Order: sequence, then C-alpha cells, then structure tokens
Amino acid sequence: MKILFPYMARWHAVNWTRYHSMLIELGRQGHEVHVLQPPPMQSHETNFQEIERRDSENVYVHDVALNEKIWNREFPLNKLVKKAYFSLAAYGQAKRMVDELGIDLVLLYNIPQYQFMNLGRRAKVVFDYADDYIDMLSFELGKLDNPLARGIASAMLESMMTRSDLVLSVSHELAKNALGRVAVLPNGVALSKVEDQLADMPEPEPNPRPVVGFLGAFEYFIDFDAILAAAQRLPEVDFVLIGGGRDWQRVKDDAAARRLSNVSLPGPVPHAEIFRHIRRWDICLNIFARIPVSHRACPIKLFEYMALEKPVISTRLHELAHIDNGDAPIVYYGDHGEEIAQRIREIIDNPDEARALAARGFAAVRDRYTWEGIAERFAQMAGGSAPTVQPADADRRAA
Repeated sequence: MKILFPYMARWHAVNWTRYHSMLIELGRQGHEVHVLQPPPMQSHETNFQEIERRDSENVYVHDVALNEKIWNREFPLNKLVKKAYFSLAAYGQAKRMVDELGIDLVLLYNIPQYQFMNLGRRAKVVFDYADDYIDMLSFELGKLDNPLARGIASAMLESMMTRSDLVLSVSHELAKNALGRVAVLPNGVALSKVEDQLADMPEPEPNPRPVVGFLGAFEYFIDFDAILAAAQRLPEVDFVLIGGGRDWQRVKDDAAARRLSNVSLPGPVPHAEIFRHIRRWDICLNIFARIPVSHRACPIKLFEYMALEKPVISTRLHELAHIDNGDAPIVYYGDHGEEIAQRIREIIDNPDEARALAARGFAAVRDRYTWEGIAERFAQMAGGSAPTVQPADADRRAA
C-alpha cells in the first residue's frame, strides 16, 4: 500500500506524534509512505523545533515550496493561518503525487486539510480523528471565538468524516462525536524501540531521592499548577518535567516564584532519548486539566511510561475508563496537588504494591497498545479486510 500523508509541521521536529510512530511502523512492515511537509519556520512550538534527521525504511519526506514572505510573516491567529496556507499550497503537489506515484490512500487529520478530500476521486481517503478539534479551535481563537466560527468548522469536520472511506478515532470518547464508517484506533508504544534505546544502557543506580517525572507538551491542557502544588508539598522528592511548548516559560517562572528547588525543567528531548529518561524515574505523571479535550484524549505518554513498568499517577480522564478497565487497576489517580502528593507518598511507602500495579500496566501495553499491532490494524482496516465497530451513538448527533 502507498500512503500519502500531508503533515502540517516539520517531520523531523522534537514533537513525536501518533503519525511518526504509526507511519514509520507501516514503513517497516513494507508499506510505502510519502510525507508532505512545509518549509522550516522559527517557532516556539515543538512541531517546528527541528532535531537531527531520522531516516526510516520506506518513509519519504517531501518539502512543499511556499512563498517565503508569507510563510515567515506573523499574522493574527498565526498558527491557524499557517496551517491553512500550507494545506492550500500543498494540494496541487499532492494531486500530482497521487497520480504519478500511484498513491492508494491519503491520510488526513485536521480541518485545514478540507480541500484534500477532493483526492478521494483518485485514492481512498482515511480521516484520523485524533483530537477534539472544535475545542482546540476555540482555544486558538481566544477572544475571537464565536458560534459562527465554531459552526463553520464543525460543518467542515462533519463533511470530511462523511466523505471519507474510513474514520479512525483515537479514543472511544472522541468516537461518540464521529460520523461515517468509524473505528477506534488508539495510541500506543513501540516495544522494539524501547528495547533498542535501552540495549546498551546499564541498569541505573537507585536514586538518592525519589524522582517523579513528566514527559509531554507544555500546553493549556496540562495541569502544571497541580504538578507544582504537589512538588511544593513534597520537598524531599525531585520532580523532572521534560518537554516544551507555549507554557514552558510560565511554568518555569511559577516554579521559581514558589522557590521549588526540587523541580527541574530541562526542556524538550529527542524521542530517541526519552526512554533513557523514563528509566531513571521512580514515578510518572499523566496529569491533565479536566477539560473536554483532555477527557477525549488517548495520551501516548501513558503507554510509554507503562512500557517501562513505572507506576503512573493520572488525572481521572473519561477515556482512561476504557484503558484501565480490568478487575485490578493499572494506574493511580490524582486530580489536584494534594491528591497527587498523597499518591506519591503511597507509592513510596508501598513499593511492592506499586510494582504489581506497574506490571499489570506493562501487560496491558504488551497485549493491546503496541504500535506494531496498531499499524497492522490500520492496514487491515484501510484495506477493507477487517471489520470495524461503529460506536452506538456515532451517527446520532443532534443537528
């Protein structure tokens, strides 16, 4: 199968997404993947903070030529404008590639890619419903958020779903809002990548003090206030918060204002190094703001933590009810600073119980949430050779 993926960011950036993991694994399994990307851009967003090039088997990255004056100019609602501009400019190149390369499938994932739906006359179109786009749009619009803008975006999103050959939802909660032929395809972790990263790394020495780690984006949907509040209650515990994004400086300033000498913020790290960091941590945090976009997410970091058999403390997210759904729990829960601190103390005081919980988490990842298995399911569903499950209320949205 030949796949075309228009990506609205730089492929070799710090931000490692669902698409990197799934498409690279599809390439390893023998499929041919072509990624369209915009030119470089100076940006504080991790989607454009580039690191070393990572060549992957059967994955080919193509630049789209854009007008430099437009691309490098700052606009009101800059992020939205740039995504729309890239998608409009990339359509012609995508159309040629579909014809010249014999593309079988076009993978889309966001509303600015609306015009790519026209490629459905030439190739199968799969829409990946990976985030609560309308809620995210409201945040990006800020003071300009209004019912008209949300209504137009919702109509475009619904049209893309109903016109697609297949809609993949990253979570069961998000699938409740999906239309068309819908299947849930979650996030996961590549166990082979974990093994490769840690193969030459000796077992780390025990930490002199307990270490609690966080890995992820510094964005509005992460509850850093709760994390710092927990750190303030536990001066005897070290907190390492890895990642970058628009909230990074604010979090750093807040930690300094609270005089939290037990909190370090090293910034973003390449995905090729993350498991080396997670391995050094005693406890991992999956802490989110309790807002709709968080409840409908399927956090990749959760599976990365569990792949290393680490005890995880998480916000009570609606989607976790579909992941942590066995007779015995696989994560601890904490929704605010005091409760997170209590869970940390509980884990430190009951190491055997924490190890047993972490082992159950690893078993869940191994059995249901590996990118190797997820890529295979993607290929089967996209090829029409495997049945999909339609959420009971997916096509019953109110008009």
